[in-house]
Amino acid sequence: MTRFDFSHPPFTHLSNAERQTLENAADIVFFDNEELILAPAQPVNALYVVIKGVVREMADDEVIAVYKQRDTFDARSMVAGHTSTRFVVHEEALVFSLPRATVLALTESNPGFGAYFFASISQKFGAMARESGNRELQTLLTATVRDACSRLPVFAAGSDSILDAARLMKQRKSKSILVQHGERLGMFTTTDFRDIILSDTPSSTALHQVCHFDLITVDIDDFLFNALLTMTQRNIRRLVVMEYGKPAGILAQVDILSYFSNHSHLIAQRLDRADTLDELADIAEQITRLVSILSSHGVKAPQLGRLVQALNARLFERAWQLIAPPELVANSCLLVMGSEGRGEQILKTDQDNALLIRDGFDHPAIRGACDTFSDTLARFGYPPCPGGIMVRNPQWCRHEQAMRDQLYHWVMTPDGDALMNLAIFVDAEAVAGDHALLQQCRHYLAGLLSDDESFYARFARAIEQFDTPLGFFAQLLTKEKDGAATLDIKKGGIFPIVHGIRALSLRHGVSACNTFDRLQQLADRGLLERELANDVGEALSFLLGLRLSHGLAELADGRNASNLIRPERLSTLERDLLKDALALVKRFKGYLRHHFRLGAIA
Repeated sequence: MTRFDFSHPPFTHLSNAERQTLENAADIVFFDNEELILAPAQPVNALYVVIKGVVREMADDEVIAVYKQRDTFDARSMVAGHTSTRFVVHEEALVFSLPRATVLALTESNPGFGAYFFASISQKFGAMARESGNRELQTLLTATVRDACSRLPVFAAGSDSILDAARLMKQRKSKSILVQHGERLGMFTTTDFRDIILSDTPSSTALHQVCHFDLITVDIDDFLFNALLTMTQRNIRRLVVMEYGKPAGILAQVDILSYFSNHSHLIAQRLDRADTLDELADIAEQITRLVSILSSHGVKAPQLGRLVQALNARLFERAWQLIAPPELVANSCLLVMGSEGRGEQILKTDQDNALLIRDGFDHPAIRGACDTFSDTLARFGYPPCPGGIMVRNPQWCRHEQAMRDQLYHWVMTPDGDALMNLAIFVDAEAVAGDHALLQQCRHYLAGLLSDDESFYARFARAIEQFDTPLGFFAQLLTKEKDGAATLDIKKGGIFPIVHGIRALSLRHGVSACNTFDRLQQLADRGLLERELANDVGEALSFLLGLRLSHGLAELADGRNASNLIRPERLSTLERDLLKDALALVKRFKGYLRHHFRLGAIA
């Protein structure tokens, strides 16, 4: 029986023999309240892991970090042999003391373990992402039928004919239907058609004569694994899903397999079949559940962002098609912008959309359709944009020429609002209607831009809008919000990277919208040093992932997802990586200041 918990990084990288070595060398030490563990005047001879109690890291009189059970302190100080801050006991603490010599020896013999202490930023963030993947199996075993069931039941009367059933199944794109005959409930499937053809049964035969009434059911809140087990035991491919004693759906074997291999496939199928806004509202909620599931499986934020972008595009397109008259859909282009356009909005934060209308086309339903679309997205869980960047705002619902005039104004009179509106438009992606309308506006914008370095410097200067919350001695700078110490991860970390890369891309004619694609193209063209591009990309991936995990936790608590992070709730590894990421943000901002000569403009 081991006394040391090796289930959290970086100790997960150790072999059994290495774990034994570390455990043999470890001492258990007790510290009383307010006792000083590490101080600047003392050598650091050990790495500490908290068993119980609370330890504060102090810079003068400011608390810059709090360490609780399973937290490790202080890797940087142990490697350097000294510390610039004080570590003081806040509540009686029992800790493991791991000798510095033993830990450093393990870092030399085990690259995975050593990466925690010495690796580059890219390697550290990559290791963190791999750790999260180990949670996948646990999540799969706790998935419920509700998570995978996407097939709404299609009903037919027992007196309907086989021909009626064929027409209904074709119309509803369904491979099975439920047959209501008196008090009995049966099922009729495409497989039954094979038997009917082989037996020469007339197509006028009533369904109740050929369907199966011996249905096997599963409750919607039962474990998905149990449903799969039932199918395997009974050698069947479908189960009727029951909720409160009534049929709520059909669960097919392919649904379960798709859930375990590609959850998004089910949602995409539902989007294709949806005929009402009510169905789309349910799908929008399922997208959020999908994000939670895949995030717990270890899928990284950049990949999740792309997936959500693709699903949202189909969701918005289908909603617009259900709301707007067909002639309006054909003569307009619905755009998503900002983080949604870049494929980096994973959770539902706010709406950023616009409508381009073909010159010469007019329709009395335009204003009503735009208002309904904005209201519908709010119903789907996408809050209205505080800045009014929505199709219901006339500024973002324009004919082609009016939008070209607006682009001209933004470029030629680049004040603060104009430049931010331009930045939002630069990230636009078409999701419905005639995509050529956006391409024509993009082509016009490219013709407006010149080699005026002062314009690009003004555009890039927005990176200075928010301070990076990292102070001297690498302490995280927080502000009090609702009685808790928080930092805004979007303003302090994500925005400077995203906008800096956007500015470089605009300056050098990079056509991609996604920040990671932009980074790749800038590096491929030699416009950004490859190592810096890799580090910036990994830092952004980590920051997006951290925002996502906190946002999901807030949603689970019944609150809206926000950009506020509470550092005290992070693990030691997460705090260290956050410091590394913010230090990288500072370095990248310095690069941008030099590249765009930001100090030379007023």
